[in-house]
Amino acid sequence: MRRARRADHHERGGRAALRLRRPSADEIETALGAESSFTYPEVGLSRELASPAARARLEKRYDVDLREFALGKGRDLFERARSSLLAWRHFEIPWLTFHRAGPVAQGQGVATVVSIAGVWFVNPCRVVYTELDRPDQVAFGYGTLRGHAESGEERFQISFDPVTEEVRYSLAAFSRPALLATKLAYPVARRIQKRFAEASARALAQASA
Repeated sequence: MRRARRADHHERGGRAALRLRRPSADEIETALGAESSFTYPEVGLSRELASPAARARLEKRYDVDLREFALGKGRDLFERARSSLLAWRHFEIPWLTFHRAGPVAQGQGVATVVSIAGVWFVNPCRVVYTELDRPDQVAFGYGTLRGHAESGEERFQISFDPVTEEVRYSLAAFSRPALLATKLAYPVARRIQKRFAEASARALAQASA
């Protein structure tokens, strides 16, 4: 009872990351309040993770993950994948609820909601930057806001090789646990991050087919 009362109290405050029931849309919107700030100082650095120097700097404080998935070949596929990425369709994952409004835009707030062992996590983020002008690549990065289970930033990218015509989906992220729950369940949290990357690639491939 004490735990339930504490959770209810935090829910009324609108900032709880952990809940014992599925959060309402209003509660998610509250977590995405305009005043909410990023939970890490290296805002925007996910765009530099291709650099060994940037990775070395971040690896002192974070887990750094670079993952890449082949989607197929062809300019038409690239254009479909590009549109799907900017419509957030890589978040069409069965075990995850995605809360957003509109296509990808700098400053946009979004949130994921997941349930693990009967506990609901609301993970608010904000789009840090977009890269939309290159003919053979599109990318954007979003960073964690207060209340997210992790602290850090993730970059999503679709690229087209004009020589081989290969289309690839890449994720680059740096993160560390932000809550006691994710610190105590660190191996589980890392498995979920890997699972998300793989599920995201499948969702994008299906949306772009």
